[in-house]
Amino acid sequence: MKKLQFIFLTLYSCLSLQAQDNTSRHDHSHSHDNEFSLAIGLIPNHELSLGLHAHYIKGIAFDNKIGLGLSYETIFDHHAHHSLSLIGLLRPLKQTSVAYAVGVLYVSEEQESQIQLAQHVEFAYEIPIGQYHIGPQIDIGIEDEGLHIMYGVHFGIEF
Repeated sequence: MKKLQFIFLTLYSCLSLQAQDNTSRHDHSHSHDNEFSLAIGLIPNHELSLGLHAHYIKGIAFDNKIGLGLSYETIFDHHAHHSLSLIGLLRPLKQTSVAYAVGVLYVSEEQESQIQLAQHVEFAYEIPIGQYHIGPQIDIGIEDEGLHIMYGVHFGIEF
């Protein structure tokens, strides 16, 4: 499991450094007002479960480098795990985004269910392809059960 985390973090770091090197050759401005994104990935500390994260972001300031929106996350494993959150997004460097989401989490295991506070921090590298983008993403979930980390691929459409 540690090897998978190391490989993904190394890949993410290399892509981020490459993006900084490419800034003079390619300008991916965020002049669009809206973005819908979907990320899918693996969550090693949840019995290697599949995770899904979707969000809608409305750009609000600094050429849409700052945005606000709604976020939904679910983990596909033996119990229900769904969160709905308000999300804020910042694009500190070209082709990178950092988001913070806070909301409610519905967890159900066998016959017991509960609603909890949930927080997520998301780091993504965006490779532009026309009005779309794709790239690696790390999503860290913070909840009563502890932390979970999703290593995945982020797909977005800008409009």
